[in-house]
Amino acid sequence: MGADATEVVGLYGDPDATWSIAVDLGLLAAVRPEDLEERAAAMVAAHLHLGPTPEVLVSDVEDERQAAVVQAYRPGDPLVRLVLAPDGRRLLVAAHHGAVDGLGLLGVARTVLDLDLRCGARGIGDRSSPTGFLLSSVRRVGEALLAPPLRFGGDGSPAEVGEHVTARELPPTRRGTAALATSVLAAHRRLHPGARGRAVLAVGASRRTDPRPRPDRQTAYLRLRLPPGTPGEQVAAALATVPPEPDFPETSAGGLGPLATRALRGRLGATATLSNLGSVEGQLRSVAMYPALNGPRAVGVGLASTALTMTLTLRTRRSDLDRAGHDRLLALIVDELLRDQ
Repeated sequence: MGADATEVVGLYGDPDATWSIAVDLGLLAAVRPEDLEERAAAMVAAHLHLGPTPEVLVSDVEDERQAAVVQAYRPGDPLVRLVLAPDGRRLLVAAHHGAVDGLGLLGVARTVLDLDLRCGARGIGDRSSPTGFLLSSVRRVGEALLAPPLRFGGDGSPAEVGEHVTARELPPTRRGTAALATSVLAAHRRLHPGARGRAVLAVGASRRTDPRPRPDRQTAYLRLRLPPGTPGEQVAAALATVPPEPDFPETSAGGLGPLATRALRGRLGATATLSNLGSVEGQLRSVAMYPALNGPRAVGVGLASTALTMTLTLRTRRSDLDRAGHDRLLALIVDELLRDQ
């Protein structure tokens, strides 16, 4: 694996995370694997940070999704994975988060499919953090020790490996990041009505201004500390005003970074990580976004829309939640997201 991708996440979050993210695209017209392979080769030649040329695996996407989305990236592996359905009408694109972000995944898809995909997600522009990485880290450690974030509870088996990675297609309703965050907070309150403290939502954001995504990484993170059940208007106000987390040094500090974060792993991370790609325009039937899992009892929730459908996704570790608990959480978030529609 390219060292640069590893260094990008070297001092951030869970040192045991695979940092794999993915989009699952339903296509309106079939594509040929040989065309994807040719364009993928040209793409990595032009964008060296993407690593070696990926092969196009032609297989049932449902069967391969677990491996493509969850599996760790070993040294020397391509940093992009492509799985094409046998009929050519569905493409899964997975990548290391140190190489691309969520919109960067769409940039990869835009390039290898040769489609004019455009994204309506609004970025945060040049909104900057008022503190540097070092001071922010000190505050995060103090917070982790004194007031760790609430978690989603549930029944899982520590012996279980892998993840539950599921998607739910919904009517093409316009729901923004504030609605998604509000729904996750409401789901936590319904599952744990007596919980005291604050949830922490790590919300992926972008610094892009061009609606045509490219295969790169221009990411930022917003971090919301809010009680479960916070009303939607307060969530929207927090999203509009909270400063982004400071950019972190692209280094693992000679291995000391992972050691430090591993020591506090049980108190770091977030209640949930959210990624909303907004409305994606182009020759697509559907888009499903799978954000990375990070920290203990990690929960990743993604949202993306096309003119035909809106798709909500959920990632959880099998060691944290059994399938019944995972499905219940997904159903609660969907119920809250569609409330009052």
